Amino acid sequence: MSLNSIREVNFDGLVGLTHNYSGLAHGNVASMSHGGLVSNPKEGALQGLAKMKSLMDAGYAQGVLPPQQRPDLGALRDLGFTGSDREMLARAAKQAPQLLRAVCSASSMWTANAGTITPSVDAPDGRVHFTPANLQSSFHRYLEPKTTGRVLQAIFRDEQHFAHHPVLPATPAFSDEGAANHTRLCGEYGEPGVHLFVYGRQAFSGGRNEPKRYP
Repeated sequence: MSLNSIREVNFDGLVGLTHNYSGLAHGNVASMSHGGLVSNPKEGALQGLAKMKSLMDAGYAQGVLPPQQRPDLGALRDLGFTGSDREMLARAAKQAPQLLRAVCSASSMWTANAGTITPSVDAPDGRVHFTPANLQSSFHRYLEPKTTGRVLQAIFRDEQHFAHHPVLPATPAFSDEGAANHTRLCGEYGEPGVHLFVYGRQAFSGGRNEPKRYP
């Protein structure tokens, strides 16, 4: 395969119907400062599609990941809510409104956190490798990885070219925010590259040198 035949593909997530500004991401300045504002899911989805089209018009290869099903009723059941879907939502709204906002979050639109991709040129077996991020640091994002993995497996199905890995254990020691903390440096897309990971805390270090301003 020639260098000219290898391309980088950008993927965006589509904004879901339950998109809301709830200030769920502690330490995220934008999330916290917009908490409580009125959202417009339809307008957000249209803006996202317009952005994707602008990249395609500029010559980039562009893909889209579908929104995940929300509210996450399974999460409510796991947390002890019972009854019909309507009854569970009503009880959550009354008893734990912040929890309801979390299970309604459309945060899967932020595909930089979906996982980490290893290009085929950097993999020993010559395949593209996908590892969904566990996103264990935030409850509303912790709900995403299983579905993210299934979506990626459905899109990239050919086992001859693609390999899919399970998420890392969902503990602070293996906290994984996906490609948001990762970049790859290379001369050409078809050449081996250097992967750069940025992190704020190190497991088993006794809590030394942890971030304070943006935890």
